[in-house]
Amino acid sequence: MSGGQPKSAADPAQHSGRSPQAKVGDSIGEAETPYELVFANVVICDGTGAPARLGHVAVLADKIALTTPAHQPAPPARRIIDGRGELVLAPGFIDVHSHSDYTAIVLPLSESKIAQGITTEIVGNCGFSAFPLRGELLDDEKIAQRHLALHWTWATAEEYFALVEQTKPAVNVASFVGHRNVRAAAMGFADRRPSHEELRAMKQEIEHSMEAGALGLSTGLIYVPGMFAPTDELIELAKVVSRYGGIYASHVRGEGDRLLSAVDEFFQIVNSANVAAQYSHLKASGRRNWGKIHYVVERIDQSVAQSTRLAFDRYPYTASSTELSSLLPRWVLAGGREAALKRLSRPEIRRQIRSELEDDFAGEEPWSDILLANIIDNEFARFRGWRLSAIAHELRMDEFDLFFELLRASQLEIWICHFTMSEGDMVTVLTHPLCMVCTDAESYSFSSLAGTVPHPRGFGAFPRFLQYFVRERGLLSLEEAIRKITSLPAQMFGLRDRGVIRPGYAADLVLFNPSRIEDPSVFGETPRQPKGIELVVVNGTITYEHGHFLSKGAGRVLRRENR
Repeated sequence: MSGGQPKSAADPAQHSGRSPQAKVGDSIGEAETPYELVFANVVICDGTGAPARLGHVAVLADKIALTTPAHQPAPPARRIIDGRGELVLAPGFIDVHSHSDYTAIVLPLSESKIAQGITTEIVGNCGFSAFPLRGELLDDEKIAQRHLALHWTWATAEEYFALVEQTKPAVNVASFVGHRNVRAAAMGFADRRPSHEELRAMKQEIEHSMEAGALGLSTGLIYVPGMFAPTDELIELAKVVSRYGGIYASHVRGEGDRLLSAVDEFFQIVNSANVAAQYSHLKASGRRNWGKIHYVVERIDQSVAQSTRLAFDRYPYTASSTELSSLLPRWVLAGGREAALKRLSRPEIRRQIRSELEDDFAGEEPWSDILLANIIDNEFARFRGWRLSAIAHELRMDEFDLFFELLRASQLEIWICHFTMSEGDMVTVLTHPLCMVCTDAESYSFSSLAGTVPHPRGFGAFPRFLQYFVRERGLLSLEEAIRKITSLPAQMFGLRDRGVIRPGYAADLVLFNPSRIEDPSVFGETPRQPKGIELVVVNGTITYEHGHFLSKGAGRVLRRENR
């Protein structure tokens, strides 16, 4: 089935067996109501990829209790929600690459995720996690996260998981342990190989995190200090993950001119460690690199054919969001934030950086492709949503001088949207059977967005995926699209009772209108709530309905099972 509207839903004859009980708001005496919630006359897209079907789904406590076909009466319940044969009921969407590590604590309503149908977030990606957290890294995080009202009361994975449980998030949370964290805990931000003792300390940090329930190890090899790690270090750490049956997830060492060598390194690590793997946000940046994505996909297919457990993810936009400092040469960032800022204050260092970057850009300077998304309280804050080339023109500044001044004013903590990717590559990746959808974003509160312009992916990635790939372009059937955001990630990450509408599975559910689902947000503007998501249930609790956030606290920490 394709196009987002099941054929059976348009046929009134299919509804001849509809129960007269199935009306929104119906209430029946407790003695007659074995179920707390029933979705009646809904188009059940169960997450497996099987053809959608009309039917009823009953929820009892935190589980799916019953599914029945539409020709049978809807079972009695304290509340019955009628889909009218038009609304689709799917398993809760799983955001496989999220950065809500800290906002899960300070913004537990997870509004920007719940509103797009996400019921589970996997955090700890790109080498960044909330644990282990101590020493030089903790000091740096206090600067980087100064806009959040965080009380830094934890250090380990177990302490972090306990704090999230205490906070009672609206969504389920699972986490990787970040390579940035384990390396910084062992050796700070030094640009060198680890000593034997430092490598042993990193392995121990991973072991402790895995035993606490972390999914595996993530790396961000374009960020400090991951960029300083040699390949053999990463192989040794991935072997620890493999022993625990975990996953190695990687933002690889290059996504532009260095993409192919970065892919080779990724597979060298995966094969040498014999570890399951997740390739993070698969893309090729820069026009001269468009098309290289086919080589990456071919390598993935070959590896899977040889029985490697492997998948990848991508958000449905052609602009990335990252730190402006990621454009800097590696040597500038050695030693951490303070050392880098001192280097950037020296005119001769700026000239050297400029010379190196001009060589890297090879005539394709990025300034018109970079949109200023977030900068915290300084003289450039009024330019949120502007392209860097436009800011330079407005201020009558050289683009490189503006680049340096933005980094200085923000203490390197400035985020951009970077328009570097091709539509064709995006389609190739997101239509692949092993590709899952992600936001690659932290969660936000809609009430505190005034004046901010973060990437729309954090607010509408999943609605946009269904809107663009299913309804507008017909590139995927509705059933296949739902599989890629429910059962596929649940299987990949070992979430054994989620991702499928089936009796006994967790009642994480999304009710949406396939003809209305839409991401209305626009780059450079304050994001808007997505359209078409009617209702979201997390562990049996209605958490979002018709644009309103009804409750919090139904989410859980999902720990990897130690086997």
